[in-house]
Amino acid sequence: MKLWKKSALIAMIAAATVLSGCGSEKVGVVDFEKIQNESPKIKEIQKEVINKDAEIRARLAKETEGLSEEEAQKKAAAAQQEQMIFVQSKHKQVESIVNSQCEAVAKEKGLSIVMHKGAVPEGAIDVTEDVLKKINNSGTETGK
Repeated sequence: MKLWKKSALIAMIAAATVLSGCGSEKVGVVDFEKIQNESPKIKEIQKEVINKDAEIRARLAKETEGLSEEEAQKKAAAAQQEQMIFVQSKHKQVESIVNSQCEAVAKEKGLSIVMHKGAVPEGAIDVTEDVLKKINNSGTETGK
């Protein structure tokens, strides 16, 4: 029994020591859904994905006319792969834009880390509006 109490006391002291350093860390949060829904730049990328999907579907419809079932399936698989690659590249583009602006805001505000809003229960600084402004202004500064 004494060993258990000593172990518990040591664990509590260790936890207190570790957690005492956490108070100096500043955590920011970003509402990615809000950024996705409100950023014209992100909406433009989403529109590109929709347009590319429509283009691929139209092209596939023309290319598969008169083909055998097997050949049509091959064309459909190739079109699906093309669409998937395009979507992934646009997803990476959005991710890169958001991450770079999160890093910039974190640096400006002296934050240790910026996380998804849902991942942090409370006590973090919401930087969504700052990131949204930076994303929207980044296109005008670079001439995009």
